[in-house]
Amino acid sequence: MLDAIQAAVDGLTPGRTTKETVVVENGGTVGPTSEVHAVDLPSYTTLDVRGPITVEDTGDDLVVPIRARSVESIEIPNITVNGNPRYGIWVQSCADVTLGNVEMALYETSSIGLGVRIDDDDGDRSRNVSLNSATIEGCAHHAIETYGVDGVGIGTVTTADTGGCGLLLNDTTDATVGTVDATNPDPGGGYAGFRVANGGGQNVTVREVIVRGGARGVFGVSGSSGFTVEHVDIEGTTSQGILLQDCQNAAINGGIIRNSNSEGVRIDSRDGGSHPAAENVTVQNLRVVDDRATPQQPYGIRETGPGTANNAILNNDLRNAGTVTDLEVSASSTETRGNVLTGEEPPDDGASGGVADGRYVLENVNSGTVLEAANASTADGANVQQWPANGHPTQHWDVQDRGNGEYELSNVNSGKLLEVANASTADGANVQQWPANGHPTQRWTVRELGNGEYELSNVNSGKRLEVANASTADGANVQQWSANGHPTQRWILSGV
Repeated sequence: MLDAIQAAVDGLTPGRTTKETVVVENGGTVGPTSEVHAVDLPSYTTLDVRGPITVEDTGDDLVVPIRARSVESIEIPNITVNGNPRYGIWVQSCADVTLGNVEMALYETSSIGLGVRIDDDDGDRSRNVSLNSATIEGCAHHAIETYGVDGVGIGTVTTADTGGCGLLLNDTTDATVGTVDATNPDPGGGYAGFRVANGGGQNVTVREVIVRGGARGVFGVSGSSGFTVEHVDIEGTTSQGILLQDCQNAAINGGIIRNSNSEGVRIDSRDGGSHPAAENVTVQNLRVVDDRATPQQPYGIRETGPGTANNAILNNDLRNAGTVTDLEVSASSTETRGNVLTGEEPPDDGASGGVADGRYVLENVNSGTVLEAANASTADGANVQQWPANGHPTQHWDVQDRGNGEYELSNVNSGKLLEVANASTADGANVQQWPANGHPTQRWTVRELGNGEYELSNVNSGKRLEVANASTADGANVQQWSANGHPTQRWILSGV
């Protein structure tokens, strides 16, 4: 199969300076082989593989279905790889690489068995790489790894049962990542759902990391600096929920860590002069808890190590976070403020309730798009979604105080009220419009957070109004979910 694809690629116009495309409609099987076997992409090539490539290699790690070395302007809109390749995709020292939708199911029969690797070759760094989405399961090592890369944009990475990380950024700069959702990364090992290492992290932002089980949730190490994770949802790791070791100028800005078997969060510096100390690390707005019948998480947040200094641990809810202690700090220069420990009540955070009656546009803080009844519908049960502001009355809401700090939001276009469908109290229940009927599912509390931002909570369920999955896409659904501090649960109310 790979030979046929290579022949088609080689048949494109030699020396081209604009992209030409090869489409592979059907899948096929590769292997076994006694030598390295790969499709090598030249510059200005689009390869769209619409059928699955299955690798059945019985020897060494010799099959790399797609490879690109020292070329530019390549694109792979779709690819599915199954079996046991060395790497599913291997990109070395390339520029302007676009990966669309990647799916891989890789079983552990090889010593490498990595999904996607993007790296440098002899110091010539790769640059300007984008990946829309990847779903990878079962590989022997990392699902996605970069090493020596500048300029990365990644949408969603979903992984399961990997022998290494879900997403690993080594020596990688100027990266933006949407969501990393990893189930059981490196069970019994030391990797994480998301890891930044080996001096990486400069100007790296990750919107959300979701991890269930496995070794760790987030792991920053080896002089990595300048990275931010906006929100985490980590549960059931065998080691720390988050380990920030020898990192500088890093931030974890919110979310929840639950039921780790080691510290919920550890900030640490290793011995010896080969690693810089952890410094200027911020951990804030987290809920860290062990709510198992027999708690095993010894510390909520713990700071350790020689030279560790000048960190900030702020506004974290650490009630029932550690069996030893909720919060332990080793450096006198580390700031601790606004944290709530077991037996304490949360301090007044300065937030206030209420908003004046009037007509508003509700802009989601995470996405920058606004709340509307979809397609300007006036029907009962019409869905509510987010969409870029366009001035239509379907994006305008009349907010009216009904007493006791409760409000109704009426869509100006339809005259119907914002409600949780079927009066559900479940996480993920849909939000729609419906004629007024006096039920608490049609009433909302409005809490001012400052900076013009508000949280809206359904009176019937107590859950927050949010955009599902923290999506920034036009038309993304609006639902209710338990409070988690994510910007997708915050709204800016602007008068019309």
